[in-house]
Amino acid sequence: MTFHRDISCTVPSFSLEMGGDSGVVEVGCCLWGSLSKPLHVVMGGISADRWAFDVPGERQGWWRVVAHDQAVLNTRDSAFLTFDYFCFPERVTNPPVLTPADQAQLLRGIQHTLQLPQFHAVIGSSFGGMVSLAFAARYPDALQQLICLAAADQNSVKSQAIRYLQRQLVQLGEASSSQGEHLKLARALAMIGYRGEQEFEHRFQSQQPGEALQQVSAYLNHHGEQFASRFPAHRYQQLSRAIDHHQVDVSYICVPTLLIGFDSDQMVPVNFIEQLHSKLNAPAELHILESLYGHDGFLLEADTINSIFHSFLSEYRYDLIERNSRCAGGY
Repeated sequence: MTFHRDISCTVPSFSLEMGGDSGVVEVGCCLWGSLSKPLHVVMGGISADRWAFDVPGERQGWWRVVAHDQAVLNTRDSAFLTFDYFCFPERVTNPPVLTPADQAQLLRGIQHTLQLPQFHAVIGSSFGGMVSLAFAARYPDALQQLICLAAADQNSVKSQAIRYLQRQLVQLGEASSSQGEHLKLARALAMIGYRGEQEFEHRFQSQQPGEALQQVSAYLNHHGEQFASRFPAHRYQQLSRAIDHHQVDVSYICVPTLLIGFDSDQMVPVNFIEQLHSKLNAPAELHILESLYGHDGFLLEADTINSIFHSFLSEYRYDLIERNSRCAGGY
């Protein structure tokens, strides 16, 4: 059984990248496994939370296909920190703009507050990949390795356009008092961007006129309804907008780095990750995987990801005793 501790962590106010202050942040965190083992951070997309691993009998983890006791990321050999992304509560009108770099500041605040040791690896996918890049650039002494999946140091114009339309849909819902329905549509639009084109063609192929549309519309409505039932619209708006303000000077990253992209990803095109790789001054591996699943490859290409993780994480070994004698206050 995966051992975990669910913690509420109080992080002091910090200055936001785009101006303003966070205020004191009460953030939900989980520590998985024993802190006598190498400590990794795991972060996912904007809809991810601190529940990355399965909790048997209680809930399924959002990265359960990659992070489990039979995989490289297991709680026998390693410890893990996961946390909920910060956003302002719904009652705050015109909240300050957040960025992935602000979530990186939050992660650093958690590290200090909980007096956690230097992270063996910071692992981020999608939005979490943006946060991981910002964290490694801002706090190079706070981690030993960086793993970034399905993310780059800046955004494509197409992805910004899709997110703009999604937020416009949600705003229409606010004006018409049908926010949930509009959030469902926004998520359905996101699913079209997240999945690869060929997956849709294979999955919903039909010889009958209109049948493919019926199948794909049922699929999109299902995922939209699931998302709208559990994800507040104000949180969606703030974290979606945060992505548009993402930009990192990766020349400051100095730790060994693993980059993983997916050839069918429409949200983070391969050339963006290749350009990121060319800008890094640190030792870096780049893997572009063939996948039907587009941007969601980080959720579904578990076998290949595990194989790459095993090779990368085993290459960079370190002294456990030395690591555990250091805390987040200074390395």
